[in-house]
Amino acid sequence: MPINYIVLRRLRTLAAVFLLLLTTACAAGINPALENARDAYLRARRDPVIVRNAGVALDRAAVTLEEDDRRWKQDKDVDEVEHLAYITEKRVEIAKVIAQRRLTADKLQKAGSQP
Repeated sequence: MPINYIVLRRLRTLAAVFLLLLTTACAAGINPALENARDAYLRARRDPVIVRNAGVALDRAAVTLEEDDRRWKQDKDVDEVEHLAYITEKRVEIAKVIAQRRLTADKLQKAGSQP
């Protein structure tokens, strides 16, 4: 995949999340589980190690977060929103683990290639 395509895809994801945050700030009613999931996602998105090493997994969390936000705005279905928030948080955790594993694998590979 060309680098430009990857950068463009990430920029689109960030723009969607920004719009999501903007519209959420204006929405009436706050769901704590949704806000916790959003915070977890945004913390991970600011971590360059996670973005570089687990961008696809983080994008999956963003998609789930967008769906969660849409459900909250349309239906106010607390059970479904809390379920999707849980999934978002788990996908963020998965992205963190993937990033850490890839970082560790890179370090081991570098250490193994040294004389």
